Amino acid sequence: MLSALFDPFVDAAYHLVSFLAALTGTAGAIVVFVMIVRLCLHPLARIQVRGERARAEIMPKLKEIQDRHKGNPDRLNQELAAFYGGEGKGMFAGCLPMLIQLPIFSVMYRLFLSPTVGGHPNLLLTHTLLGTPLSTVFITSPSIAAVGLFALMAGVATWSAMRMTGPKLLRVLPYATVVFAMFVPLAAGLYLLTTTAWTAFERALLTRREKVAG
Repeated sequence: MLSALFDPFVDAAYHLVSFLAALTGTAGAIVVFVMIVRLCLHPLARIQVRGERARAEIMPKLKEIQDRHKGNPDRLNQELAAFYGGEGKGMFAGCLPMLIQLPIFSVMYRLFLSPTVGGHPNLLLTHTLLGTPLSTVFITSPSIAAVGLFALMAGVATWSAMRMTGPKLLRVLPYATVVFAMFVPLAAGLYLLTTTAWTAFERALLTRREKVAG
């Protein structure tokens, strides 16, 4: 039932990508479409990065409050309430943009994964990339095109992992996209490559600007 709510948006996106495909080819249309959507979402990404920076700056003070009053739960709750009501509210500045983006990404993902759109065959998946149909799933039909795609995704994942901070285990997460792409149509893999590359470079640029501004 919930997925049906996205159907009109998936259908609209399908017609837009089909129009772009007539100009650039389907593979190129997927890349252009993702870039257009991500460009429209760029202001939200800027808010999200600022929110993440605010959380990083506030966390030491939050931990100090928790350590100071850990033996007095009532006082701790009072101090935390005052903290969140003041400067602590900045901790959540980046959460809303992320939540807003999720439905949009769901539409894009369904477009490049669904065999049918609006009750009709998804013709975008009938086109090819380097001679391989975009509907091809690597795990069942390995192809050179998919291998090349995975190599590019692995490169983006490596670059992202090198820039990550925190527990080392988190640096493995970017590679999960490469594994996941093996189980979805090539069109969805192309979408994943484009959006993860955009995210990596966008975050690097915005983080650098935030550091300079700070």
